[in-house]
Amino acid sequence: MDLLGFGMAKMVTFLLVLCRVGGIFTLAPIFGNQNVTKMVRITIAVALTLIFVPMISYDPGNLNMFTFFVLIVKESLVGVLMGFLATMMFTAIVMAGAYIDLAIGLSFAQQVDPLTKAHTAVMGMALNLVATLIFLGVNGHHMMIRGLAESFDVVPIGKAIFTPEAANGLLVVFGALIMAALKIASPIIGVIFIVDVALGILARTVPQMNIFSVGFATKLIVGLGVMIIILPATSTVMVSLFSGLHRDLMMLLRHLV
Repeated sequence: MDLLGFGMAKMVTFLLVLCRVGGIFTLAPIFGNQNVTKMVRITIAVALTLIFVPMISYDPGNLNMFTFFVLIVKESLVGVLMGFLATMMFTAIVMAGAYIDLAIGLSFAQQVDPLTKAHTAVMGMALNLVATLIFLGVNGHHMMIRGLAESFDVVPIGKAIFTPEAANGLLVVFGALIMAALKIASPIIGVIFIVDVALGILARTVPQMNIFSVGFATKLIVGLGVMIIILPATSTVMVSLFSGLHRDLMMLLRHLV
């Protein structure tokens, strides 16, 4: 049966494409945030699916229920992996904030991140907000949608194969993300280490001083001061990280075929 040119084959294609699009929208930055309601996410996912379906050539053939269910799971996993890769960039930045908090003594102060609704460290939340602005500024959301559109050429519907090579590809990307987190946090950690050494020497030379209270305030002031100074360099690292989003998505997808 063909209803308004949208027959059974197109319906199957629509559902499979929607699974991939919906998968990425469950975890993707900005779109997958808790502040974005489910109705908005569903509406955007359906709208993008309607745009992608005419550009995709897929013949479902004679599908049985089991094969159709397997295809739904595979397409959903492809989308989830793409969204997971994108959101891991923000996780790396929050990780850098956690390192900084641990160094300057704010690790015990937890705040509710308005973007994720989760308890996170103070500097982690601040860096996450900065990263969100930079992500939008470099059109990271456009890169995600572009990568999603190109994913149907790189990994056609039903052709995804989850192999050890795909896991290795993810490990390579995650290693790069951890290095980015260290690049953001290492200047402050290095300065705080020097402050700790100086406070240790001061504690030995002036034992009557309450080094704990002095040290806490000193590390906090120095850490925040260094954070302000290196903020332009931190922004550069974030821009470089987000600018490579499309490249990383394509590298991940090539490991799935």
